[in-house]
Amino acid sequence: MYILYGIMITIALLLLYMVFIEPRRLKKKHYFIRKNKMQVLDISNAYDLYEENTNMIIAHISDTHFSRLYKPYRLNRVIRSIMQTSPDLIIFTGDLIDNYKKWPSSDTKRLIEKLKKMSAPMGKIAILGNHDYSGDGQYFVSEVLKESGFTLLKNEEIFGSNEHISINIAGVDDCIKGSPKFDFEATLAQWHLLLIHEPDSVQQVENLQNYDLILAGHSHGGQIRLPFVRYKHPGATTYKRGLYLFANKTLLSINNGLGMSVVPMRLGVPPEIIYYHLAKDEKIASKD
Repeated sequence: MYILYGIMITIALLLLYMVFIEPRRLKKKHYFIRKNKMQVLDISNAYDLYEENTNMIIAHISDTHFSRLYKPYRLNRVIRSIMQTSPDLIIFTGDLIDNYKKWPSSDTKRLIEKLKKMSAPMGKIAILGNHDYSGDGQYFVSEVLKESGFTLLKNEEIFGSNEHISINIAGVDDCIKGSPKFDFEATLAQWHLLLIHEPDSVQQVENLQNYDLILAGHSHGGQIRLPFVRYKHPGATTYKRGLYLFANKTLLSINNGLGMSVVPMRLGVPPEIIYYHLAKDEKIASKD
């Protein structure tokens, strides 16, 4: 009997952790990225030491899945992190809301207010995800993003620069519910980024070598990771979480997202924000 009670208590505590604790454990990752992607460094515990060798900092968030259960105030920790790190550019890779048909319209104003508080000198770039199309919500999401100061890319590209670096960013429409196109030409920018929602769609990109960094979301890193159970999201069955390198040139980075879908739980995959510190030229970066 005591064993049964112990099992029941353990399950109850685990469920409490999955619902109330892990979804609030925002993890902040920092990667130092050189043009030679064989030398990607995780500098999460000492990113301030790389400030002199960094040309640009990009903040990457994804998959907020705002809903009746996941409210706009959940962005507060993300906003504080961005204010502390002061990135040059903010990128969002889709799934702003979970389902437009179930969206509480009373939260729209607050959502826009929170999104506006995230700011960066080179702007904010976004693409749509498959859930943004749920309930025919792509028009609503597009307007919310634009009103919040984001530049929405749907099979479009944008060029930007600061005093140190030039960058070209191409954004693809969602590959499950949208109409994606991948035929972007290489430019003379120093760095080339590609934004996709589903990481497996990287397999449809013909000229991978044209991109230095491909940013994706969608998978939630599995959202609930049990020892022998791994849920695979359609669109993220080959590339699920973390970093993937193609031909020593192109780095795919998958963000585990901030929100949740299907069930309001996380286990083994806390929400995250990723910062990419783009290195100065190789001669300077190699001194680290």
